[in-house]
Amino acid sequence: MKNIIKIANILILCFLVQACNDFPVDDKGLLITDSEECGMTVFDLLGPDNRQTLVSSVINDDNNTVVAVAKFGTNLTHVKPRCSLLTDCIVEPMMGTWEDFTKPHTYTVISGNRKIKKTYTVTVTVQGE
Repeated sequence: MKNIIKIANILILCFLVQACNDFPVDDKGLLITDSEECGMTVFDLLGPDNRQTLVSSVINDDNNTVVAVAKFGTNLTHVKPRCSLLTDCIVEPMMGTWEDFTKPHTYTVISGNRKIKKTYTVTVTVQGE
């Protein structure tokens, strides 16, 4: 009886390993899905103290722009961007590192099926300047 249970466990393990291999992944090891949705839903900037610096941000999906306003006194030469995306999307280049936003940046959002791409231009100004 113990041998039957061991064999059954091995077969189940083999099935699970094979099932995991049925899902395609991209070159970064991220799951590729059937989703054709592609877009950015939230854009934010963190200051050197890792606190939110934006007063507002408007994402326009018609012309793929993000226009953001940072709090008065924000040093745009040392901020960290972050965003939220539609389900299964990825963004390139990756966000989350310290950057200089004194000039516009571009980010490409790629759908879950990796077939649809939208490039957003992000412009940040400082409140009152």
